[in-house]
Amino acid sequence: MEISKAKRQQIERRNLVSSVFVTMLIGLAYREMIVPVRDSVRTYGITPAAVILFSMFFLTSMRFFIGNQLHLISKTLASMSGKVWFYDLMVIILQTVALIFLGGVSSVEASRTARIDFVEILIALYAIDVLWITSQWALGKIFPSWRREFIPWAWGILNTVLIVCMTLLWLIVDDLYSSTGLIWLGILNGVAFVVDVILVDYYDIL
Repeated sequence: MEISKAKRQQIERRNLVSSVFVTMLIGLAYREMIVPVRDSVRTYGITPAAVILFSMFFLTSMRFFIGNQLHLISKTLASMSGKVWFYDLMVIILQTVALIFLGGVSSVEASRTARIDFVEILIALYAIDVLWITSQWALGKIFPSWRREFIPWAWGILNTVLIVCMTLLWLIVDDLYSSTGLIWLGILNGVAFVVDVILVDYYDIL
């Protein structure tokens, strides 16, 4: 089915808006991350804890940036109404704002003194994603025009597993920012990156 010129122009405008907003906010997240990581390295050198937390931030931000950006410019979303696209854009902006706050506590020292630490923000980020994916299904049931051909259930399942595992780890380990806690957190989020970007690879980028 051939797309009309007006529709193509609308899709181009949507892609431009989403690319500018998401890229700008991801840039702010990395800017926020630089400060605590730099201060930690200046004070304590390059420690395993610094490497693990930086790696977790990097892998998580890349996972969400790649998935969210490709979702916003996907043909499936482009074929739906502007309200659906705008709803997804608002949720994705909220997720990216959470990544900005995550970047600000990307060191053990920053997390220990923060009222809301790295792990808590990370769990909140995953929870937002799970709620968003569930809402895609629920809204499609309520409003026929919001029914989607594709819902990324694998993302929802993966992030639900991460929430459960990280909560259990928080209950079991006395200090999540100890060597044991950080190693397990790093393994969980590293595996999540591999599963999402390499194994699931919804948008065939690899």
